[in-house]
Amino acid sequence: MSVSDWRVMFVAEGVPSVLWGVCCLWLIKDRPEQAPSLPEPELALLRADLAAEKAAAPPVTGTLRERYGRVLRSPAVLTMAVQYFFWSFGMYGFVFWLPAIIKKGSGEGIGATGLLTAIPYACAAVAMLVNSRLSDRSGRRRVAVWPWLACGGLALLGSYAAGGDFPLAMTLLVVAGVCLYAPYGPYFALVTTLAPPGIAGAAVALVNSFGALGSFAGTYLVGWVRGTELGDAGAFGLMAVCTLVAAALTLAAPEPARSTGPVPVR
Repeated sequence: MSVSDWRVMFVAEGVPSVLWGVCCLWLIKDRPEQAPSLPEPELALLRADLAAEKAAAPPVTGTLRERYGRVLRSPAVLTMAVQYFFWSFGMYGFVFWLPAIIKKGSGEGIGATGLLTAIPYACAAVAMLVNSRLSDRSGRRRVAVWPWLACGGLALLGSYAAGGDFPLAMTLLVVAGVCLYAPYGPYFALVTTLAPPGIAGAAVALVNSFGALGSFAGTYLVGWVRGTELGDAGAFGLMAVCTLVAAALTLAAPEPARSTGPVPVR
């Protein structure tokens, strides 16, 4: 954007997404037998795992309306929906206002601000993969979610408290970004595990709906608070409190039963 304008930037951002979407038609497969790159022993093992999971799955009973009603009456799913509201509130406030906060703190132009803003997301991409892999190995989900969110909330507060020390404030913003994104994989694995049998998709849809409400509220209210006499202090405090509430609600959700050994990662 620093060398052209926002229209060129939008096109440059959109083209890779369009190309990758087309590539998915050939690269993403629906069933194991459609993946020619899998060696036969791995393919046989994957088929056996899927067959075992299907045989062990509890039967789905009731009409479609009754099954969806069980989702709306499930305390665990509703807890996770409210949790995702507060998580999205803090996270999307962070996402939308991070460039403005960095620009104000660093005094840099729009190009350098954009590069600095990218740092938390680059680190978060690595953290998401590592955290998801560790959660799969251990089979534990809650512990792969709430500590990250708690640390993210504290990092947001610390970033503001750093005041004029921009390098320290920027470091804490990177920590906050990493902590807000790292739990995504284990979190939705937890939601599907807590959902009533056979209707995990409806549970995920309900949780995502609350997340969408939280993202709207977060972007709107964080911007509104920054424009009041509370300023950035109020904005950081609001994002931090919502993130800490999300961490507490994760602890309030039941821990799914674990298998006797770690989940294998192949």
